[in-house]
Amino acid sequence: MLEKLARNKYSLLLLAVYIVALYVLLNKAIVPLVVDVLDSEMFTGDPSQSGKVTEVHDDRTAMALLQCNRFVREKFDEGVDLRFATAGYQSWDIGFGRFLVKSFVDVTESDEPTVRKNYVCEIRHTGGDLSDQANWELKGLALNDVEVAAGP
Repeated sequence: MLEKLARNKYSLLLLAVYIVALYVLLNKAIVPLVVDVLDSEMFTGDPSQSGKVTEVHDDRTAMALLQCNRFVREKFDEGVDLRFATAGYQSWDIGFGRFLVKSFVDVTESDEPTVRKNYVCEIRHTGGDLSDQANWELKGLALNDVEVAAGP
């Protein structure tokens, strides 16, 4: 095998260059990227606030629903009538103060039929009083029209 490598005078040199290049790539690019990901907020937090795999309904997720409703309300003009779901919502405590809420709102604009909008909200409690909206950070919100709800 060594004889094959020795036939081409550049083979051993190229092998050495490739090994050095891989070493530099590992130490200068890959390892720092992994360290940055591990230091990100995704992996930080109080371990006692670790999440659950199943759907959760407790005081914290109820407050997360209320805060998500407030963030949804900010997406609409003041003259729009919004009726938020009080039951039938889904909520997950995904850990470290982060919550995922899936619910709906019935939206009625003047002279328009009522439209039901499903929404999914990812929200994070940054600490402090649960009822203070300033202590919540909206990570993501998706609103989708579903159907025309029955009129009153």
